Formats: sequence, structure tokens, C-alpha cells
Amino acid sequence: MRFIILFFLFGLTISLEAQEKVTDISGSFGKLKNSFNIQDSNTGNFAIFLEGNNQTFAILYNKEFTELGRLAVPTLSSKFKSIIGYQFEDKKLTLLMNTLNGRSYGFTTFNFQTGMRTSKEIDFKVKGERVLDAVTYKNVIYLLTLPSSSSQINIYSFKNLEEPILTEVEFPKETLLDRRDRPRKLYDITKDSPFSSVEEDVPNSLEVASGKFKLYQKDENITLTLDSANEFTYLLKINLENFEKSVTRFEKPTTDGFKMGLRTNSFIDNGKLFQLVANSSILKLRVFDLASEAIIKEYSLTDSDELFFKNTPIVFKGGDFQSYRELETTNQFLRKISTGDIGLSVYRENGIYQITMGSAAEKDGGLILVGGALGGVVGVLIVSSINQLTTSYSLYKNTKSVRITGLFKEDLSHIKDDVPSNPFDTIKSFLEENSGQAETIFKLNNQYFCGFFNKKDEVYSLYKF
Repeated sequence: MRFIILFFLFGLTISLEAQEKVTDISGSFGKLKNSFNIQDSNTGNFAIFLEGNNQTFAILYNKEFTELGRLAVPTLSSKFKSIIGYQFEDKKLTLLMNTLNGRSYGFTTFNFQTGMRTSKEIDFKVKGERVLDAVTYKNVIYLLTLPSSSSQINIYSFKNLEEPILTEVEFPKETLLDRRDRPRKLYDITKDSPFSSVEEDVPNSLEVASGKFKLYQKDENITLTLDSANEFTYLLKINLENFEKSVTRFEKPTTDGFKMGLRTNSFIDNGKLFQLVANSSILKLRVFDLASEAIIKEYSLTDSDELFFKNTPIVFKGGDFQSYRELETTNQFLRKISTGDIGLSVYRENGIYQITMGSAAEKDGGLILVGGALGGVVGVLIVSSINQLTTSYSLYKNTKSVRITGLFKEDLSHIKDDVPSNPFDTIKSFLEENSGQAETIFKLNNQYFCGFFNKKDEVYSLYKF
């Protein structure tokens, strides 16, 4: 018993020392429903938004956490329910917003110098196009859509928010082929595929990773991955500087024998493409080097083999009768993941890959994805396009999943060791200890920060991890 108590106290000490309070934000906030953050990549300034029932509070800070100004305005959730992009200009911040169906658009500007806010609906509509997501690069918002019955991506550049410029990026039909090498349209391939945006270098949940149609952004480069087919992963690349495009096709691992119920997916991290193929009888993991297109590593096992590359138990989390339980055999694991949308998530830290494999399902009454946006609380703004890190964290802690995690070296050889806590695990434990509400997560200078409303002290606290 004495050992258990000492172990508990030692663990608690580590948890408490893992974070440092940066500042407390005081104000007459009342009951807060939501919070989100927006960062200026040029200056390091950032804004924290606290959304209450009737008011929204906006506070601007510099990178030293000195307050530069604040506004209190009526709630933003009116006609426009989703924030898809932003622009900074000195102490002015403009948010581009749209309706839930993605058809109508407007913007609202917060002037932290004058303490004024202005809003305007713009003469811009999207019809007959699937709205994918928006990204920001060099203070320009790019809205990506997929027109019906086409093989092109429409990119609307909102450098001037009132007059977006359309660039049509068309992919030749012969570059997208089915298993019999017949051309298919991009819209037809992806129309039934859930879309998700992936934030690299963070511990993404299987909810995000299991999407068959994913977007990755690295500076000016956008990569769209398509995993609708069991035979190939397609990578569609677009450069936002010149809108040049390319398509690359990577063959997935083949399977011998029983192929019924085969499910596949992929994930990009650190210049590598990770592919997972599985059904109730087999599992294969293949890794490509994207630059050379060469296979680096491949693992294969059957339902009678041991899961030799796992470093965790087979975790079944969020079930109907038990919130957490462990499965015993490879056969149980494969049967579970073969009934859902499989995925794999890759997180790299200190030269070690943490690869999580499994399948995920949404919790009843929990978070929902609407066109790639995070929702689930009535009346709350959808901010996933501008707060991907918070979205990733929220899904990470709420996902119902069956999964394993394995540790691998740079050469993808397996390591037998305990899986260390990742930043999301640390933040989750801290917020549970402090009963945090209206949480937001962000990174500055490669460090994680967490903000939450401290109901006891009636302040909004920011911590560094």
C-alpha cells in the first residue's frame, strides 16, 4: 500500500509539473459555451475568442502574452454559423464566415485598436459544388470545392474578401483510374467518402484518420489523398503559389485467399505514406517513401498470428456497455475493425513513430462532423477550419474506437517499449483534474498551450505544456 501511495504521488507531481500557467483572463463572461483561438503567423500575435450565450469576447495578445486589446460584441452565431478563414492586418482581424450549407458568405472585422466590429455579407455564392475546406496561406484564405460530375478542384482565393478569384484545377480523367484502368471522375470517386483535414505532427484521432478523402497542408502545398479503392492510394497535389498540380498512384498491399470485407486506408507523415489493409482474416501495413516512391517497410499477419508490433493492449474504448475494455486476440481485433471504417494515425516524437491502427465510430450524443467541421453544441460556432488542433484534440478524447499502438524507429523497425504519453494525453489529464470548460488548444513556437474557463475562480486561464 505504501508503494502504491508513493507511486500515485510521484505521478501526480509529474502531471502538475508538466504545465505552467501563462496568464488569467478576467471579465464578466457569465456562462461560456465555447472558445477558440486564431494566430497571426507573421507577428506571433494571437486572439482568444470566448463565446457566451449573448456575447462574444475577443482578446488580442502578442507572443509575449501582453494584452493588446479586447472587444465584447453580441454573439456571432446568427446567419453565418461557421468560420472558415481569417486575415490579420496589424491590430485588425477579419473572419470569413459561411452558412452551414456552404452557399452564402460574409465577413466580420474586429478592430482591436478602435474597439469596433463591422460585418458584411458578400455577393458570393457556391452552388452545385461540394465544399471541402478552407486553408490559409500567407494571410490569404483559399476555399476548396469539388464541382458535381467533374474531375477538378475549384480554389477561391480571398485575398480581397469581397472579390474572391476562382482558379479551376482540373485533373485529366486518365490520371484517376479504377481497378480495371478505366478513367473515373474525381467527384464520382469521392461522393460517398467522408472528408477530413489532417493536422500533421499532432496525435490525430482515428475519427480523423479513418476518412477516405483527406487534406494535408504544408505551407503552400496541399495534398489530397483518396482511398476509396482497395487497390490504390491516389495523391493529388496542388501548389498554392502557382496552382501547379500532380497525381501519384501508390499500389496497396495485395492479399492472398479470402478478400471479402477488405478495408483500406492511408496516412501521410514526415514524407512517408503509410497504408493499412485488413479484413477479419488478415492485416498488412506498408510504408512508402514519397520522394523515391519506394517501399520502405511492410508487415503482414493473419488472424492466428500474434500482434507482434503492438506496444499496447488491444483497447476497445467507448462501447455501449463498458467505456473501456481490452481484447485478447488478433482474431478479436480483426473482427472488430473489419466492421467499421479502418484507419491509421501516425505521430512522430524524438525520432520515434507512434502508429495507431484500428477503427473508429462516433459516440452517440457526442461530437459530430458536418462537412469536416466540428459541432455538437447547439448554437456554438463551427470553427474546425481555423482550429484544427482543438478539433483533433476534441475528437481524440471522445472517439469510440478499437485500436492498438506500436512504436517504430526511423527505419520502421519495431521497438519493444512502453508507449509514452503524447501531448494530448498530458493535456487531457490536466483538464480532467481541473474540470476545464470551453477548452481551446494551440501551438506557439512548437509548444502546446491550453486555455479553459476556471469556473471556481471565474477566469479564463492559459497554460503552457
